[in-house]
Amino acid sequence: MEPLPERRSIRYAGYDYSRAGYYALTICTRNKEHLFGSLFPDERLRLSRLGQVVVAQLEDLPHYYPTVRLDTWMLMPNHLHFILVLTRNGAVAVSQIVGSFKSRCYGQWRATLLAGGQPAPPSCWQRNYYERIIRNSTELEAQRRYILENPSRWNTL
Repeated sequence: MEPLPERRSIRYAGYDYSRAGYYALTICTRNKEHLFGSLFPDERLRLSRLGQVVVAQLEDLPHYYPTVRLDTWMLMPNHLHFILVLTRNGAVAVSQIVGSFKSRCYGQWRATLLAGGQPAPPSCWQRNYYERIIRNSTELEAQRRYILENPSRWNTL
């Protein structure tokens, strides 16, 4: 049996992702399915049950991690954009936050499905996530604008 090929990391080599700062993150649903809800022409997302779970868990991140703040965020039908702020060096890593966030969301959603007699898929998330280290106030403003304008771009796709 051949060994599995090593997964290539999409993280910035040598960077400490537990370093205080701003991080723009995007997390996608498995197979880009529209699991979080439906976006209407008025650019408002009507949340599914999973979408409600994701919003609640996102807003609760500072409860789980007191050295973390949320800046700007936007939930779309098949992905989540948000700016995560780590306020203290070395307290927690971005990967730890994202991993536990995805796990809590899926676990809560799965329990709801099973309690309602519905089958639960093996996951609701894409395997990885995308991140950008925000280095200055110009990049921060650009990321905030990108996130907030995401619904208007969605309707033009």
